[in-house]
Amino acid sequence: MKLKTAGNTDIGLKRRINEDSYLVEPELGLFVVADGMGGHKAGEVASSMIVKTMSKYWTMMESKKIPAFLKPIKKDISDKAKHLLNSLYMANLLVHEAQKKPEYHKMGSTVSAVLVEDNAIWIANVGDSPVYLFSDDNLKLISEEHSIDGEWKSLGLDELGSTNPGMKNTLTRVIGLEKNVDVFIAKIIPGAGDKLLMCSDGLINYVSEDIIRGILNDSSMSLEIKVEVLIEEANKGGGGDNITAILIDILEESRWERIKQKFKS
Repeated sequence: MKLKTAGNTDIGLKRRINEDSYLVEPELGLFVVADGMGGHKAGEVASSMIVKTMSKYWTMMESKKIPAFLKPIKKDISDKAKHLLNSLYMANLLVHEAQKKPEYHKMGSTVSAVLVEDNAIWIANVGDSPVYLFSDDNLKLISEEHSIDGEWKSLGLDELGSTNPGMKNTLTRVIGLEKNVDVFIAKIIPGAGDKLLMCSDGLINYVSEDIIRGILNDSSMSLEIKVEVLIEEANKGGGGDNITAILIDILEESRWERIKQKFKS
């Protein structure tokens, strides 16, 4: 699969530190957004640990130094997807162990990861940092929202935010707080011209979907500029949180590239 990618992060207008971390590794086919939480830089530590663990894990995979599985994975998914889950289990365990230190007590993080495998893309996430597929002017959430508000919406009950705004963004799954974590995973097969948007909630909470669609549709802007404009719009909308955005553009492959991919498969 031929891709073009860009990503960046910004502290926003109201936070003292940036607790977001991100990873853009086209050579590994790996992209990660982590939004940390916890007092006195602990969230920054948690999100950074996740990104570093994921990068190290998949660098080992690339060099054929295959990490051991922490536990059996019975899901009907590819071996590479199982390693995506295993890398997240490993990140969870490391953050969980680290948060036992007093200065890191109760630190944790959301995480969303995208992994490319041949002509498919695997999406895995814990928490509420979303991954969207932008195709034919339609912006579709393809990750799972692990918050009280998200759980209510999945049951068709979408009024929680207006009746109890204090609970709206309370997370139901987080990396690090428990020894084990339930990771959502799904597979998509995007087409040429499609885009993936990965971000922290500091973007999606301050920029409307109409504005996001308009930016992604604008052919006059490079992918790098689109990322910068998305961040600028989040700051214009209030900038109340750290802001991270990664864009992945699915490009048309040449006939020779398609033939090589078939032989590789």
